Amino acid sequence: MSIFNRSMLLAAAVAIVALTLEGRAQTGATPVPANYIKVDAPFAQRLTVETKERHPEIVKLGLHATPPSMTDNAIIACDIPSKIGKKSSAPDMEKIAMNKPMAVRVEKDGIYDLLLPITDAKGRDLGKGFIVMEVPFNKASSEADALKIGVVIRDEVQAHIPSKAALYQR
Repeated sequence: MSIFNRSMLLAAAVAIVALTLEGRAQTGATPVPANYIKVDAPFAQRLTVETKERHPEIVKLGLHATPPSMTDNAIIACDIPSKIGKKSSAPDMEKIAMNKPMAVRVEKDGIYDLLLPITDAKGRDLGKGFIVMEVPFNKASSEADALKIGVVIRDEVQAHIPSKAALYQR
């Protein structure tokens, strides 16, 4: 292959990549990993981040629900933005089916891992909604103590949710 042909081939490849990236930028199309779904819940995200900022006694806060017109439950808001859209795990879904707050001591991480059911302020379903958070051992001496912290935070968040639809509004 001549230098001219190689140059033309390279130029064509660069043009295709540029057009593909430009198309994604214009349409907002971004590949989504298989264990993620597209989620746009600006109100939920603001509420989650603001709540986490007010509570130094926790190290992570996330809100799970089934978004409108979706069938998968996923993280719709989190203080770790890269987790937004990640589908809820099978073990988490089994726990939420029990519909009771749970705390698990995780020795290797030095935290209590909490999962608590959550509704809107009027007690209505958010689409199998639950809130997760981590409480460090230095902030709680037992699962029961960690759950007390978790219930206070869950109740605070819940009081600010007027409806499921509001979670997805700007």
